[in-house]
Amino acid sequence: MRALLQHPRRVWQLIGVAFRYYLAPSVHFGRGRVPPGPIRTRLALEELGGAWVKLGQMLAMRFDLLPAAYCNELFKLLNRVRPFPYEQVRQIIHQELGGWPEEVFESFEAESFAAASIGQVHRAALHSGETVAVKVQRPGIRELLQSDIDLMYAVTWVLDWTHAFGTTQSRQVIDEFARWTADELDYLVEARQAVVLGENTSGDRLEKIAQVYREYTTSRVFTSEFISGIPLIEIMSAVREGNEGYLEALAERGYDLNKIVRHLDWNMLNQVYVFGYFHADLHPANVFVLPGNGIGYVDYGIVGQLPDRVRRSLTYYTWRLFKGDTDAAVRELMRWMAPTSTTDAAAARRDLARVHDAFLYNTAAARGRGHRPGRPGADADNPYSKLAVDTLRIIRVHELQLSQSLLAYLKMLVTLGTLRHQLATDYDLAATVQRFFRRLTRQEAIAALDPRLAIGRAYDVSIRVNRAIEFVEFLEAQEPAITTAVDSLFGIRGRIRRARRRLISLGVAVLVVGLALYFVLAEPDETRRLLPAGTPYPMVHGGLVILLLLLIGSLILHLRQFGRQE
Repeated sequence: MRALLQHPRRVWQLIGVAFRYYLAPSVHFGRGRVPPGPIRTRLALEELGGAWVKLGQMLAMRFDLLPAAYCNELFKLLNRVRPFPYEQVRQIIHQELGGWPEEVFESFEAESFAAASIGQVHRAALHSGETVAVKVQRPGIRELLQSDIDLMYAVTWVLDWTHAFGTTQSRQVIDEFARWTADELDYLVEARQAVVLGENTSGDRLEKIAQVYREYTTSRVFTSEFISGIPLIEIMSAVREGNEGYLEALAERGYDLNKIVRHLDWNMLNQVYVFGYFHADLHPANVFVLPGNGIGYVDYGIVGQLPDRVRRSLTYYTWRLFKGDTDAAVRELMRWMAPTSTTDAAAARRDLARVHDAFLYNTAAARGRGHRPGRPGADADNPYSKLAVDTLRIIRVHELQLSQSLLAYLKMLVTLGTLRHQLATDYDLAATVQRFFRRLTRQEAIAALDPRLAIGRAYDVSIRVNRAIEFVEFLEAQEPAITTAVDSLFGIRGRIRRARRRLISLGVAVLVVGLALYFVLAEPDETRRLLPAGTPYPMVHGGLVILLLLLIGSLILHLRQFGRQE
């Protein structure tokens, strides 16, 4: 409620957007054809801007929360931003690095070559001669995003009431978004993640991570090696447009689309299955093609991390899948999916097996057809992204709870599958995966036989065994308490907690609608200005009064029921 009072203009904008894109279409108010719900959601988020656009971009990958039609539409979200003035860039660099750009750097280009919602990037040179990319954070962006996130928390009751994210509590979604945004806003986090990625790929000729210059990096300024290559988004645009001249010139310079895709996959396999630490924002603007068909990566604000046990499990899952043993692959995958009270685990397993069988069939069919990259309609039969999307859909339909580390992995597969399929649909992914795992198996076998590691492994095993014994002894001692706790968890206390949550949601709804009614009565002229043309003021006033009375009546009814339960 405090967030609503602190940002009245933003609240009014939210109310206006909600009325135009949701309330008015639901009662068929106005003229003309009403766009489908996914399009209205995208337009609403674009109009709100700020953190709401970034929330939509995050949700575009959450096929486990939203129907595919919504996710596909949210992929089109535009983050329309203009570069901020160079004088502000100078001030921020002076505050963060202790000197003006022309003092700190040998040279600094005043015009940015890339601009996004959080920051913009300038080309510069260090006094030692290295060319660098300097990302400078947009002034006031932290306060703007935080105010929007506060408002998101304030309207979670609406999202839960409408079941916008199915059975997932909206606060969990906003919590994830807030953590994601906080990491993106702190360039020191990005610097640490870039260093880890760089150390993992040191000496790899197929994969390039920009070196971070730590003495020129703070929480608001990020300075890294300038990666000079062909932006992947430029190649993808040429493929989509059928620009044969560009593609022929690219081939004459030694670039091969099949090799580019193979190296993208090989790098992903290496990051995921060897290190368990991977670039999780494979937008084509963040990927560059280097001479020799190597791949350079920029923008390290979002990474995925897999604990060793999850990494080993995914290794087994992928190996069994590409061996054609879908039953074993699905059993392994379901280890990281927790059923809820409404989940039919057997049905979920059958559905997962079916989409995995379809994936193997479709990839074999795609190789047999020999598709050309960029052909019309190629996205429609993309088996690589489809497997991840279908898996996330099954998780949503069967109301499974998914491990967060596995979620990041599946989201990355959706993006990479799209890149792969648009560039080279006839390339043999299965052969690449099997070749990678043969090499990985050999390396792990050699490491297992290394006598220098035997003592460390024996010590690690002894610690694990002792901890397992201690845990079993603890469970035996706590058996009566655990039984009582389980009974109370699934008994009357659970019902009381659910009743309390409903009461809180209804109470907040009464306050919000009451506040909106107060604004409408206190500022009739401002209300008329914000309403769509032709909307009668008395209808809005009367509608809010009726809604408030209904909410109050529902609150009283739930209070009586809650009193009986206690």
